[in-house]
Amino acid sequence: MKSENIKNLIFDFGGVIYQIDFERQKKAFLAFGINGFEKLYAQASQNSLFSDLETGKINEDIFREKLTGLIDKNIPLSKVDELWNSILIDYFHDKIGLLQKLKSKYRLFLLSNTNAIHYNFYSEQFLKIYGYDFSELFDKTYWSFKIGMRKPDQEIFEKVIADNGLTRENALFIDDTVQNTESAEKYGLSSFWLSPGTDLGDLFDDKLSLNL
Repeated sequence: MKSENIKNLIFDFGGVIYQIDFERQKKAFLAFGINGFEKLYAQASQNSLFSDLETGKINEDIFREKLTGLIDKNIPLSKVDELWNSILIDYFHDKIGLLQKLKSKYRLFLLSNTNAIHYNFYSEQFLKIYGYDFSELFDKTYWSFKIGMRKPDQEIFEKVIADNGLTRENALFIDDTVQNTESAEKYGLSSFWLSPGTDLGDLFDDKLSLNL
């Protein structure tokens, strides 16, 4: 990959632009008397219930009902959302500033595995803080629950490339989950795994050129 050929950046959301904490979620469920939730839902793997929610195969109401059955705990539906959203912390605010700068040099795209409950939470959060819609930072956003596809399935990379007239050579995909970047590479799309301890800002120099 030649970094000077990259004109399009495709960003993951959670862990790259937004701070999430699986351990915090685990503790929230544990405090409510639910042990081992991380075995059902983690960064590397998850029960099919969560995949179905992320691809829009089931709606929020069905998810809440099935989740209470899965963990065998009678939880008020309002509490389900609170526990489920406990993974969400806040935006990396310096990354929002970085995205605003990068727009002057690159086309920006967002590609995220997410669900309607989380999406509604952090969309409202962003609007309250910044006063405009988060999607305005990008040329186009792709949320898995809206398009019925999710990473690491290669069809989702194919869709982003085809929809926007990109090539695999002029686009870079950035994600903090290695399974996703490996899948992108197999598809032929240049990718960068944002490993723990790596800062997104370090990928760019003062002139916003890529340091790869």
